[in-house]
Amino acid sequence: MAFKLYNLLAFKDQPDLSVEGLTPVSWYSRGGYDPVVVGKWASEQKSDLLIVDFEGLCSDVRVQKAECVAQGHAQRIAAFRAAKRDKKNPQARIGTYGVCPVGDYWTPVMPSEEKLLAWRGTNRFNSVIADDLDVICPSLYAFYDDEKGWVKYAIANIEEAYKYGKPVIPFICPHYHHSNAKVRNTMIPYFGTILDTVRERCDSAILWGGWWFGSKDVGEGAESGRPWPWDKNFAWLNEVRRVARGL
Repeated sequence: MAFKLYNLLAFKDQPDLSVEGLTPVSWYSRGGYDPVVVGKWASEQKSDLLIVDFEGLCSDVRVQKAECVAQGHAQRIAAFRAAKRDKKNPQARIGTYGVCPVGDYWTPVMPSEEKLLAWRGTNRFNSVIADDLDVICPSLYAFYDDEKGWVKYAIANIEEAYKYGKPVIPFICPHYHHSNAKVRNTMIPYFGTILDTVRERCDSAILWGGWWFGSKDVGEGAESGRPWPWDKNFAWLNEVRRVARGL
């Protein structure tokens, strides 16, 4: 299957990006954990990729109780099965954001045997939900202005993702992750490298982004976030066009 770039971008006044070669994707998030609701949502979607995002549930046994993670997985599995049963598009594949594997930057970038074993053990624990997924969607967002560090982190997380034996379609973003105040709301200068890395190593990728994070969004002040205004001259957009055209 040809490499696709799926579109989950949400900039203000964003044009139709299908003309740039991006493919629509459906995303269920913040709608509650009721599988009946998820099934109804899936029955209304036309896209060939359905992302059921339950990242608010426990998912990492390194820092959360195994009972809480197991309960979260049971809720995820019920929702995935409802989406598969009720989906409108019979060709649609089901995925979820992160979890398989648990996104981890520092363990692969500055590894120790103990930390690597703990991370991989967590990812094996989460394999119970991978069995009910059609695709694996790791989070490969950039946190730092460190291109080499991102590549090392991404390759390790991609390798973990393929251990589940499913196609891998990671989430990537043209701006840095909001958790790092030093680069928050800044476009990534090495986004071309990000695109080339996932194109070389993954089956497809999902583009997410477009929200300008205020201090209130991250619990640091009173400024609310807002949709980021679209700019037809975004440098990263030229990289997207290049990859979408197979260049």
